[in-house]
Amino acid sequence: MHSLNLATYFLDNNVVAGRGRRTALITTDGACSYAELAALASRAGNVLLELGVRKQERVLLALADSAEFVAIWYGAQKIGAVTAEVYTFLPAKDYTYYLEYTGASLVVADRDTLPRMRLAVAGRRAKPVLLVVGANADELQAGEASFEALAGAASSELAPADTRTDDVAIWKFTTGSTGQPKACVHPLRSPMASYLNYARGVLDLRADDVVLPVPKLFFGYARDLTAMYPFGVGGAGIVFPERTTPELLFDLIARHRPSILVNVPTMMQAMLDHPAASKQDLGCLRLCTS
Repeated sequence: MHSLNLATYFLDNNVVAGRGRRTALITTDGACSYAELAALASRAGNVLLELGVRKQERVLLALADSAEFVAIWYGAQKIGAVTAEVYTFLPAKDYTYYLEYTGASLVVADRDTLPRMRLAVAGRRAKPVLLVVGANADELQAGEASFEALAGAASSELAPADTRTDDVAIWKFTTGSTGQPKACVHPLRSPMASYLNYARGVLDLRADDVVLPVPKLFFGYARDLTAMYPFGVGGAGIVFPERTTPELLFDLIARHRPSILVNVPTMMQAMLDHPAASKQDLGCLRLCTS
């Protein structure tokens, strides 16, 4: 087994290589550079450590796509925790299932998912810590913590955990089409193999690539192709919290001119069927994946 930390490889190495000022993420709040994202990820990792998360414990993310989502994901990876993500529009009973299934010691929610996550946590004997993004202090209850407050006081310096290629790193859930969703457990070597063989070998990702995803980041296909693989070459990803629609995609393409569209067949058809489809300039796209 060899040493490997995803936060070091895909995020921190850009800063070390002198690409800290390059854009890593394009969000609704503007551009986030590699240096800014790496610092926030280290702060997030320190927050998780402060809240008691230990190596190989599961951290469950239930929050909208944002720079905070990406930073907390990398922060968890940096300390050697295991990340799992769930859709933000699920009912409380589904969150109860994921909590019981993962045994997560900490859950990251936002203002939208917090009420449903509270209901899911309430019935559990061993209650995970709730780390909340975007909520004011007076909105929080016992056992809940503000990410912004803790991250603002945390150090932006964090040494990566000594993780190895065979260490478990990511739980990706199936759709549940044949029953309840089940986790596909990935060691660190799995995303590296996909990055080298698919992202580099097939897609030929480049430093000037900007990736726009149709699925949300809880879906590994979107997260990997938006906020992991492009980072390996110094490229950028676009993240947005809204539900994806053809109108929103056309607007984002017009504004940000991405080179890769991470798509799904149903949205491809919806875009083609849209009344304004023929008026769109998609000349910036060199690839559309499915």
